[in-house]
Amino acid sequence: MSAPTVLVVFATQSGSTAGIAEAITCELRAAGHAVECRPASEIDDLAPYAALVLGSGVYIRSRASDGGGFLARHADWVTNRPVWLFCSGPLGRGAAHDAGVPVDSAVMDVARAIGARGAAAFGSPGVTSDGGADVIGRPIDLPRVRSWAHEIAAELARTALAAAS
Repeated sequence: MSAPTVLVVFATQSGSTAGIAEAITCELRAAGHAVECRPASEIDDLAPYAALVLGSGVYIRSRASDGGGFLARHADWVTNRPVWLFCSGPLGRGAAHDAGVPVDSAVMDVARAIGARGAAAFGSPGVTSDGGADVIGRPIDLPRVRSWAHEIAAELARTALAAAS
């Protein structure tokens, strides 16, 4: 029996979200997880996957900014599996932050609405970067991306251990 597969899926226009998705994929693989990384437009069936990490440039409630309505199309699956969301675009409206994400940002709104295990926004102003930029040219904090991926890997490992016992 093969290990459960994590799907890292992304919607991108400028390529920055794809780069973040690839960095997350690399970290999850390094932690021993089976992972596929694919554009949201290529995914029709989530049945083969045990968990989902979904990235978009931005999350805006008024339009299907998560890859053409990815979450809406897969709503039943999403409510019953571990899901994490990230974005690379503008971070939101407020100053209060939760793990680097404004607590009133759109990605946090969507994460709460679907019961996601976590959310992250990458591309905050004033950070240092070892490559990449968000959709408005701010640097992507790749060490923070990697750290967040490590948190996901640890939670996936805890979940697998709990299921095995």
